[in-house]
Amino acid sequence: MKVLRARHIFDGARWISPGELSWDEGGAILAVRRAPRGARIRDLAILPGLVNAHAHLQLDAVGEAPSTFVDWIGQVMAARGRTQPSTLVASAVRSLRELLDDGCTAVGEIDSSGLSKKALLRVPFAGRCYQEVTGFHLDAATSKALVAARRQDGTAACLGGMSPHAPYSVSAALFRACQSTRQPLSVHAAELPEEQQFLREGTGPFRELLERLGRLPAGFCAPKVGAIRWLEQLGLLRPTTLLVHCQELERGDAARIAAAGAPIVVCPGTMRYFGRRPPPVPEWLRRGIPVALGTDSRASNESMSMRSELARAAAMWPSLRPQELFAMATTHGGLALRRKGLGLLRKGLRADFFAVHGSEESTEAILAEFVHGSRAPVATWLAGHMHRCRAKVGSDG
Repeated sequence: MKVLRARHIFDGARWISPGELSWDEGGAILAVRRAPRGARIRDLAILPGLVNAHAHLQLDAVGEAPSTFVDWIGQVMAARGRTQPSTLVASAVRSLRELLDDGCTAVGEIDSSGLSKKALLRVPFAGRCYQEVTGFHLDAATSKALVAARRQDGTAACLGGMSPHAPYSVSAALFRACQSTRQPLSVHAAELPEEQQFLREGTGPFRELLERLGRLPAGFCAPKVGAIRWLEQLGLLRPTTLLVHCQELERGDAARIAAAGAPIVVCPGTMRYFGRRPPPVPEWLRRGIPVALGTDSRASNESMSMRSELARAAAMWPSLRPQELFAMATTHGGLALRRKGLGLLRKGLRADFFAVHGSEESTEAILAEFVHGSRAPVATWLAGHMHRCRAKVGSDG
């Protein structure tokens, strides 16, 4: 058994001061409780590991953002085509270690190659690994074959899922084939005005892109509704579908999402990269929508740091309290990934947590400083194993 006694422990719902966290050799939490009187207490605050609900671990930087999103897609596709499989795995491992160094222990990975499982076995994050598929031109038979070929069960800690990429890159048949797996889904949706234009009118840059790629079916007719209503008509608007970005929701969409119980993940770093206006996250939260945070990829973000995403979120939505922002980076991420225990420190859950310096300051001040980026983790524990220690921090027992 291992024991860590700290000035403060936040279990995801309440502070325990001073607190004691114990876990077994398998990395399962045995107890989270008040430290015994007279015990040696470390000047630390312990918090649940952060949950990165949307990441593309394999993608690397492509340079400055081009003039249009479609041009950026072209750059990403070209770079992806030049990259060797071993490099993709190495990039994913590097991303995971960078996330771990800033207090993150769980991820919603979008795996475009089928190789992320190798990285997740080397750096055993919790969460969900979604297999990404595209094919706006695919019929039912071809869609079923593609999904059968790409489906994976993930790892013991990072479970499987499917990611039909977006309404402008996935046919109705392919969406239905992904849904038939009964695995949780992650879908980029309502990200751009041009996406909504394509779905409503069948025109614009996405039509032109599909035509250039030879992926626009003959006789194509637009669904004549926006992305959220299109997913609703396909039967995909439900709690098991994670909606990514939702930058361009139309009137009534937020109410539809709330009624369906679907979660949303937003990526502040990507918003800044493309110069996008922050969506109304406080309104979504008031509606009861679980809104999580994600880093997206290095192709649209300067780093893989959930701490940076939290600080950006605090600046973008200053009306949100530190507790609300921290929940977006922890428990809401767990709900978004259909992994309810993520972002909590409770008996029986995995010992995923991080420590920051904390002595006599108030717990409110500690959390606020962490959320705003002025207090960094000194160590992170993944399944009870300490990683990336920035100061010498041990455990008793």
